[in-house]
Amino acid sequence: MNAPDRYERFVVPEGTKKVSYERDTKIINAASFTIEREDHTIGNILRMQLHKDPNVLFAGYKLPHPLQYKIIIRIHTTSQSSPMQAYNQSINDLDKELDTLKSGFEAELLKFSKDY
Repeated sequence: MNAPDRYERFVVPEGTKKVSYERDTKIINAASFTIEREDHTIGNILRMQLHKDPNVLFAGYKLPHPLQYKIIIRIHTTSQSSPMQAYNQSINDLDKELDTLKSGFEAELLKFSKDY
């Protein structure tokens, strides 16, 4: 069959960076981040988190092709911030939110397991 191996969707090839950064040469405070081996799940979550930042003017993502397992996130910020700062801040904020979700889930699971 001509279909690529399933592991290619998840395993980053050796020598390839997980995240790469490219400044936009035409627009000030704009950049693109290419994230290897990710899809709509991470792209949409990250885009929504970036929209919460008041210094972000534009945040969007795209999948270049269904058989290319990467997303490209485009960020344009105000002069008070840089795309790299906005990206790092959104990753840190998402990490905190997921930690809160995990601890809440584990607490409820512990309560549930004590009852039964």
